[in-house]
Amino acid sequence: MFTLTASAAHARAHAVPSASTSSPIRAPTRVVRVAPFARSPSTRYARSSHVAKMGMDTGNPFVDGWLDLTDTVSGGGKDLGVSELAEKLGKDIYMDINGWHLFLRDAKYHVPLARIVQSTIANDGNRFEEPSIENILKNCPVKIGGGKSKVMLHDLMPNIVVQDFMKICERYADDL
Repeated sequence: MFTLTASAAHARAHAVPSASTSSPIRAPTRVVRVAPFARSPSTRYARSSHVAKMGMDTGNPFVDGWLDLTDTVSGGGKDLGVSELAEKLGKDIYMDINGWHLFLRDAKYHVPLARIVQSTIANDGNRFEEPSIENILKNCPVKIGGGKSKVMLHDLMPNIVVQDFMKICERYADDL
């Protein structure tokens, strides 16, 4: 708790008459108690510090994709249409978790996944190879339960969404 004392003019205007009226200059002061600002639960964990060294290879393609994103945003690196691919993946592709649709954009998987798709298509000679793209989904772990379990992204996506993912990747490869 903080204690604030009102100014003399404010105190004179809103003062409770005191027992002692010996000095007209000294007006009684009014003490107001104010509770400190409480942080809402949503802002408590809103910011976290990330330390990233550019060029560091962590071995995790999703972390590497995030680090590459910082390079792209700052103007470095080749984009090769990854931002458009990431936008389409984030907007149209989702995980179905007990009837809830968690879009890749909201899970922050769209940019790293787009980078992995881009590099896989580039390694296949800028051609769409369905088995290699499907292999990305089958080998992409999603941590659940605070990291207690891992489920592959392919297992969290309905078949129609996997087909949509393949169509988006095929269109991307055709546009290269």
